[in-house]
Amino acid sequence: MQDYSMLKPLTKDNYDMLKPYYKAYQSEAHDFNLTNLIIWRNKYDLHTIELDGYLWICFYLKDLEQTAFSEPIGDHGNEEALKQSTAALLDFCKSVGIPLRFRHVGAVYKDRLIKWGTLIDGNDMENLFFTNEDSYDYCYLTEDLVNLPGKRYHRKKNNLNQFNKKYGDSHHHEPINQTNALDALLVARSWCIDSGCSENQDLCKEFEGIKDILRDWSFYSQYGVEGIIIYVDGLPKAFSIGEPLTQDMFLIHIEKASHDIQGIYAAINHRMAAHVLDRFTYINREQDLGIEGLRKAKQAYNPHHMVEKWSFE
Repeated sequence: MQDYSMLKPLTKDNYDMLKPYYKAYQSEAHDFNLTNLIIWRNKYDLHTIELDGYLWICFYLKDLEQTAFSEPIGDHGNEEALKQSTAALLDFCKSVGIPLRFRHVGAVYKDRLIKWGTLIDGNDMENLFFTNEDSYDYCYLTEDLVNLPGKRYHRKKNNLNQFNKKYGDSHHHEPINQTNALDALLVARSWCIDSGCSENQDLCKEFEGIKDILRDWSFYSQYGVEGIIIYVDGLPKAFSIGEPLTQDMFLIHIEKASHDIQGIYAAINHRMAAHVLDRFTYINREQDLGIEGLRKAKQAYNPHHMVEKWSFE
């Protein structure tokens, strides 16, 4: 039996221990954000390993046909330290018989791996990388999501105006706090039921993560997680949760709304963007996963740029 003891299950109990690795880590990709990993830890059987001053995330440890690693979490400006930690990961994988694969790495680390090609058994690294647009993150100018300028936002502005006209004084929004967090959970539960969560494992895993955050809001909020909830006629109908990703980019983790309120998604998108407008130039709304409806919805907001990612095996 292989000794995987250096790989530790990812739980929120080691948040304090892992968070310092992110101080020097700047990436526009949402994948390795710690809160995002916590949300999806059960789906991907996430584990962590610390090697020579860097944190690595391991996906699907129990399935060696899918097992893969993140890029190193830490200072990517120190090339020698980065190379040393990568070599340590390679040695570890060899020692326990785990195939070396990388999942959704950024351009900087991809280029470094290509440069260090001899590190990986002398392979021609460049030809071993592949990418998939389904995994690219959509990044928007925050001011565009607030102002919805010009003809390209005409439909979105109409949706928002219809919501505001119809619900007028009967709706309001407020920041999520420990007192109203469970109201947001009611929205999530209702959305989950309406969307057929019981028949979709991915939606079930997502709901587990949402439930964890909203039930322990005081814990997550101390690490920068924040949110907005919309009430209509006194009832919670939509919410959005996110946190700073970089100094000028805010990441939206979760956005859910009731299906019975016309324009509610346009409203929660707008309210959340307005909430962070003065602090962040960009908003990352994650990938579309190749889901046609989700892709159309994200493209309709006219992204400023996409965050490309590469995998290696």
